[in-house]
Amino acid sequence: MKNLVSQKLMRSVIIITLTWLAGCAGMDQYLPADTTLLTAEQGIKVGSAVEDRLLQLLGGPRHDKALIEELDALIRQEVGASDRFTVSVADKSAAALYALPGNRVIMTRGLLSEIRDQGKLRAMLQGAAALTHTAYSRRANRASNKAMTEILSLQESVYDPESGSIRLARIFAQRPCEGSCLTSLLQSGVSRSGEVPEPIRILKELQPAYELLKEAQRLEKADKPSQAIIQYLNAATMAPDEPQILGSLGMAYLRAGELQTARLNLQKAVELQPDYYMTRMGLGYLSLQEGKVRKANDELAESVRLLPVTENLFLLAEAREKGGDVEGGMSLYRLIVETDPYSKLGRTAADRLTRSSRK
Repeated sequence: MKNLVSQKLMRSVIIITLTWLAGCAGMDQYLPADTTLLTAEQGIKVGSAVEDRLLQLLGGPRHDKALIEELDALIRQEVGASDRFTVSVADKSAAALYALPGNRVIMTRGLLSEIRDQGKLRAMLQGAAALTHTAYSRRANRASNKAMTEILSLQESVYDPESGSIRLARIFAQRPCEGSCLTSLLQSGVSRSGEVPEPIRILKELQPAYELLKEAQRLEKADKPSQAIIQYLNAATMAPDEPQILGSLGMAYLRAGELQTARLNLQKAVELQPDYYMTRMGLGYLSLQEGKVRKANDELAESVRLLPVTENLFLLAEAREKGGDVEGGMSLYRLIVETDPYSKLGRTAADRLTRSSRK
């Protein structure tokens, strides 16, 4: 009898606690929700929107036609027609795989550079196909369901740094297949072996340059800009056509105030990877520094289209204000204050709105 009473009491405590947690501000969105089943058409829409945003969060898409063609050919060979997926490659050094709704998969450059055997590659592709089946349901909670509904409503603002597609991309970014998950995929039962395709072998050869890039970034964080630039240059010399390296070198020169050299490297990075928000933002900032307001507006508008963040929104507001579109600039300052009020840029935006209202 005592055990029965204790069990009832415990259940009551649990129910009360969960009810209290659900009532706390913001907590309800993270509690489990019923799995939301997407239709095939909805999955494609959601997957496409998340893929675009997630690639930005992961360093931008890698433009390597030969690499994508090799991966597509292997997918057709190894994956059944009903399970086939489209693949993109993120220009990121960490090894990870992201299965998305709508039969989409993102692999990182770092993951592909670590694969030494074609049998392992085939196994990974087969495993990735299986992961896409539950790509959304494994993350279904109130936050993801709300973001998904916003995506399907097609009412997202290009300027909104908290839009549904961005929020959902962040959710997928937090739980990639990495570590033991990747080990499991690579060790699944594919016995055939052989050399990996040439585009993947080339990625392995680029690894020493990316180790130098990592060292350069460490030196810059340690407030050693001169030593960092030397390592950035060494990395760029070793791999002269890598947009991640050139973009990082250009941003380092920009922070050092060497505008002409910064422009040369940033422009080349954008030519190689035209759809990455960070280097577009760097070129926009540089153009503002040089007084080229129209050029700055174009670069920053494209950066915001790819991924709106506080920094590029603030710079675009400045470009619009300096270009004579004062109301356009003020509207962006208001958006920054609404979404990021306590940051340095948020406070500066508030000051500029106050200054404008006094005129």
